[in-house]
Amino acid sequence: MPQIRKKTSKRGTTHQRQKLKHKVSQGRKKAKKEARKEQAAGKSHKKSKKDPGIPNNFPYKDQILAEVAESRRQAAEEKQRRKNEKRAALTGLDAEDVEDSQKNILDVDVDENQNDGQGFDGIMSIRPAPLVPPKKKIVELSNSEPVIPVTEGPRSLREVLQKADVLLHVVDARDPAAGLSEALFKEATGKDIIVLVNKIDSVPRESLVSWLSYLRLTYATLPFRVAEAFLPPKPNPPPTSKKIPVKLDDALGSDAVWQQLSKLKAKKSGEELVVALTGVTNSGKSAVINSLARANLLPIYNLNSAISAKGPYTTTSASELVLEIPDKSGAKVRLIDTPGLEYVRAEGVEEQEKEMTRARDILLRSRGRIDRLKDPLFAVTHIVSRADTQDLMLAYSLPAFSQGDPTSFLAGMARASGLIKKRGVLDHAGAARIVLRDWSIGKFARYTMPSGSSTTSSSTNDEGILATLKSRKELRKAGDVKLVQLQPGEAEKREVLLDDVWVVDEEVGEDEADDEDTGDEEANGDEDGDEDEADQSSDPESGDEDEEDEEDEEEVPELLPPPKRKRTVSFAVVSAGGKRQRRTGKNGRS
Repeated sequence: MPQIRKKTSKRGTTHQRQKLKHKVSQGRKKAKKEARKEQAAGKSHKKSKKDPGIPNNFPYKDQILAEVAESRRQAAEEKQRRKNEKRAALTGLDAEDVEDSQKNILDVDVDENQNDGQGFDGIMSIRPAPLVPPKKKIVELSNSEPVIPVTEGPRSLREVLQKADVLLHVVDARDPAAGLSEALFKEATGKDIIVLVNKIDSVPRESLVSWLSYLRLTYATLPFRVAEAFLPPKPNPPPTSKKIPVKLDDALGSDAVWQQLSKLKAKKSGEELVVALTGVTNSGKSAVINSLARANLLPIYNLNSAISAKGPYTTTSASELVLEIPDKSGAKVRLIDTPGLEYVRAEGVEEQEKEMTRARDILLRSRGRIDRLKDPLFAVTHIVSRADTQDLMLAYSLPAFSQGDPTSFLAGMARASGLIKKRGVLDHAGAARIVLRDWSIGKFARYTMPSGSSTTSSSTNDEGILATLKSRKELRKAGDVKLVQLQPGEAEKREVLLDDVWVVDEEVGEDEADDEDTGDEEANGDEDGDEDEADQSSDPESGDEDEEDEEDEEEVPELLPPPKRKRTVSFAVVSAGGKRQRRTGKNGRS
């Protein structure tokens, strides 16, 4: 009978046991070494013991748990109160107003067909910010001035031009050429045209001098900066609890404007000199009128308020008011405030040129949270194509990249900001939103220089204004902004919509507010403002039946879905080949 071998023992060998001990000791040494490094760097963390909790047989467990819940609730309320106070200090609002606005947030319905389709400017689908009450400014005037009445003006741009004697065209000092309209100036032939270069405090002194010399070769040009009460908030204001007095009479260039209007009034026979203020959206027309009147008469754009951001324009209809020229002559000037210019959409244009025009319109107006665009890459591509590469590298501390290469720029931005997904994939969209957020809040300080202009002489009347501005070197040393030079834009050659009737904006009720869950709406800018088409554009899935009708329409950038809403992805379905099929959405379409 053969001998049966005993079963092999599961006990490991001595070599295996010693190998395991060696690994454990090496792991402990490594952990101790890392702990010493963290302690030397001041990053040591003490291990907190886990709370065992209250035993179930403890007689007063329910009362203790109720007290713990109450203390947590009070701590959360205190945290929210401090947060509201900090936000109020940053925005200049009262803490109670911020708290009330958070309780009653109203998602304002942006009228998708408000711009009539032909007057497309690329910003119609930008969702407004949460509703915040307007900033309360307590202004104590030395002399009680009478209230200036504001009346309704003409109903179209053509009527405004027919009524006006002087055309005061407001442009942004950061890119003045892009705010000019050849079609508008051609329509205003025979009238006195004044180009008002606004927002001069956001550009270097050298840039302003060059643009004034360049524009004065063709038009009467004046520099201007609105009063402090109507300036946008700074990107990173220091938190303070003290209320700084608001100034209404410190506008730069207002005296030169009144002198120019006084000269034109002397040439005209009549009671009033009618002056029409025109310009693209968010160029500061209403703020200029408020600064000239030294009173808060017209609503101005505020990024933190949805009251002034219900649609693509803050001023939706023309308004008139009469001011007296402050030269003791008693002459009166009638100012007409107009909405932003609307341009006729060009037909037969290539898709690439159409996308470039849309990006230029969005960045020029800079209205709303443009960093919440669903696809922000096309806008950043336009910025990189115009920006100076060295300035971008210095502004964001990036390594060298090719001129006009948006992919290399966004890759450097993603690495510098730590925006790296799983498997080392760089988040280009997140990096693009950082740039667009800096652009919208003014942290991305840009300026342009006129092409082919070597004259930099300034008028003697501008010396006092130029002395208050910072030079290029001083702005670069400022830590709150990133100064970048861009290539100058071109004057707008598209035709202006002259006969479109402006409609007075009505307040949006709670019943008309959009559902916050539909964050990826599309605004197609149809020529017919039917309600059925507006409903279809808000539902992405309902557009399958009308694909033929929507082929000729230009899509507008969509918004991101609301935050903290994750998209579920199922990998449960397995194909016949053994590979997993990705299924998303309710209908299972990938």
